[in-house]
Amino acid sequence: MKKLLFLLFIPFVSFGQLIATVDENGKKVVLKKDGTWIYQGQIEKDDYSGTGIWAINYFVDDFGDPTDKGYIAPSYYIKGTFSNSATTNSELNVIIIIQSKSDIAVQLYEYAGDTPVKAYSRDSYNISVKDNSGVKHSMDGVMFEGGNRIYFDPNRKKDYVSKMHELLAQEGEITVVITDKKYGLNRYQFKFNANGYNAAFDKLFGQ
Repeated sequence: MKKLLFLLFIPFVSFGQLIATVDENGKKVVLKKDGTWIYQGQIEKDDYSGTGIWAINYFVDDFGDPTDKGYIAPSYYIKGTFSNSATTNSELNVIIIIQSKSDIAVQLYEYAGDTPVKAYSRDSYNISVKDNSGVKHSMDGVMFEGGNRIYFDPNRKKDYVSKMHELLAQEGEITVVITDKKYGLNRYQFKFNANGYNAAFDKLFGQ
């Protein structure tokens, strides 16, 4: 964590912590005993438990410093497989990113590497999700031009992004199959246990 380096701040004590009001934008930070700081309201990694695979993280700014905008993601890659015209059942790494009930996305890394699947135009996907009771749900996804995330598409008669949130909230084992709509040649499949999702979501976003 970076050391606190602000030209002007007004400190005050609250609940045994030293809080600094940053003059530049009015945001408050918590000054820690070791000289580092976090934004007030941020959750430290050792401050939550019972969240299963889910971890609470924070986006960074242009300088690489953490902001106060949080999101939920697995603490490690979800493993799966993918197939296309050149390969069958090759290794796949997956990250699910939850920014709110209305913003859920998936990042896919082919050949278990660090380079995500990207869109050179707006790409549409069929998403099939099997919940913990074995019921299958059909949804739509979209990856925007130049992007590397498949978003559960809310711009339909059915709000698929909210539906995915509901399925995650049911917890238990979830299986996801994603295929591209244009040619149907790219198929991605992965399975994970969603236990702990509600605890992580409630800690970051509230009930």
